[in-house]
Amino acid sequence: MKTSEMEITSDARARFFSKVDKNGPAVSHVDGLDPCWVWTASRFRNGYGAMKVDGRMLRAHRLSWAIHNGPIPLSMCVLHRCDVPGCVNPAHLFLGTKADNMRDCVAKGRFVQRPAPPGEGHHLAKLTDANVLEIRKLYAAGGISQRKLGERFGVAQTNISLIVLRGVWTHL
Repeated sequence: MKTSEMEITSDARARFFSKVDKNGPAVSHVDGLDPCWVWTASRFRNGYGAMKVDGRMLRAHRLSWAIHNGPIPLSMCVLHRCDVPGCVNPAHLFLGTKADNMRDCVAKGRFVQRPAPPGEGHHLAKLTDANVLEIRKLYAAGGISQRKLGERFGVAQTNISLIVLRGVWTHL
């Protein structure tokens, strides 16, 4: 059950407001906003507030949106104008799509795309560096097709082609 699907009881509202400090820091980088309302209770690892409602752990800023504005439409995110994960001030919150959330993340400098490690260090790698060197050696010697090499090493023929043509595993 998501916040958009639940009825927020008066008890849940009272518990919510007992965990909010409305005298949080002023947001200097966002013109015209009043201070953040800082979540003072449990938080997820990423800094977003957490509160259990009807046996489910919810993000406090999403709960704040639902309390102040009603249900959150399905597939919508609740974003922060202030960029403070622990803020639950409804004036600092707005709805957006996942694409809006990513654009906001990039615009505020929070998204840093790290290049994937090459070769066997990549989390999706099925082959080792030694496998790739052996594939190149066997194919160069002749007598075995890319399809047979793919079967032998448990990957598709197209992967073998990319390996022997040095389109992938270029660090070797």
